[in-house]
Amino acid sequence: MFAKVVTSSAQFLRLPPAARLLYYDLWMRADDDGFVEAFTVIRTTGATEHDLKELVSSGFVRVCNDDLVAHITDWSRNNLIRKDRYTQSVYHHLLPANEDGQPLVNQRLTQERLGEVRLG
Repeated sequence: MFAKVVTSSAQFLRLPPAARLLYYDLWMRADDDGFVEAFTVIRTTGATEHDLKELVSSGFVRVCNDDLVAHITDWSRNNLIRKDRYTQSVYHHLLPANEDGQPLVNQRLTQERLGEVRLG
């Protein structure tokens, strides 16, 4: 889910159109932890590494390794994934120490009442 807080911000709107489009493409292909293989997206969409550098310098994306695996920095703040649908990323170990990568649960868990019996 895209958050208007991010995509309507002045910082985002000041990016060149190609960098904004790359952000959308990265977001659409990211896994449940916000990781995406940016090199693959760049090659398949016709974007450039310069567009990725624009996103990095603006703080929207963090490149994690030389293979251009990227992490969308505001992923966990704007994306709610139920625990029963969450699949941990194969790049989970690349998350910074201050982020746990666990999804936020957007529904309450059912409660079982022990010892209560309903008749009829």
